[in-house]
Amino acid sequence: MNITLSAEQMQLIEAQLAQGQLTSPSEVITKALQTLAQTQKHYWEWEEEVRKSVEEAEAELSRGEGIPLESAIEQLQEKFRKAREVQ
Repeated sequence: MNITLSAEQMQLIEAQLAQGQLTSPSEVITKALQTLAQTQKHYWEWEEEVRKSVEEAEAELSRGEGIPLESAIEQLQEKFRKAREVQ
């Protein structure tokens, strides 16, 4: 397979090589593809987790287990406040 790279893509490869962690353009491409595959896997896992959470929330709401929107917002704001305090 032959691939033609743009000048910008070549600069990205050269920048990676200049850092010294990778030793060839082929190694840079391999690492990039591995990173892409890992990122996609994590996204798909996150997407599945969100889908399950939404389904669970819908079931809870249909059973009347929901909380008022104002309470939910207050709880989220409190979590954000606590998270900022930790930082």
